[in-house]
Amino acid sequence: MDRHYYTYLIEDEFASHYFGRESVMYHLFRDYHWTNLTRDEYILVSKQVDYITKPIPMLSMHQKLNVELNQLDFVQINSLYRAVMPNGRGCATFMMKDRHIEVLASGDYEAETIFFEILRKISPCFLAMDFRTNRYGWLNPVKEENLSKKQEIYGGNVV
Repeated sequence: MDRHYYTYLIEDEFASHYFGRESVMYHLFRDYHWTNLTRDEYILVSKQVDYITKPIPMLSMHQKLNVELNQLDFVQINSLYRAVMPNGRGCATFMMKDRHIEVLASGDYEAETIFFEILRKISPCFLAMDFRTNRYGWLNPVKEENLSKKQEIYGGNVV
């Protein structure tokens, strides 16, 4: 079964605030991509999405992808990357757009994991959503990073 993820870079304050309540964000993005809103409703939802997301940092993404993918069989055409897993176990396509990234994958789940691991290294605030299967989540949970910072500040005793 093919998987299609929409991945957004969420503003830090919203990522932190909505950790544990990702379903609220998921429903906003689902409405934005997959429902038949009236023109006025779509304009409102579009403004909300723009407000809580960051633009995709294209230059640093290209640099990171080229470094991380150099050991794999991959093709790059502009802002599209396609990685093929050894022995035909699967493949994934990574498409960068101004405000989001789309990852299409088939076969072994390792295919999309390659791209998600790269995104995790860039920011803890990426939220990935597969609207067909109603699956969503942080690629690197924000709360996990916040706890690590608190441990550093308070000598390992989380408050």
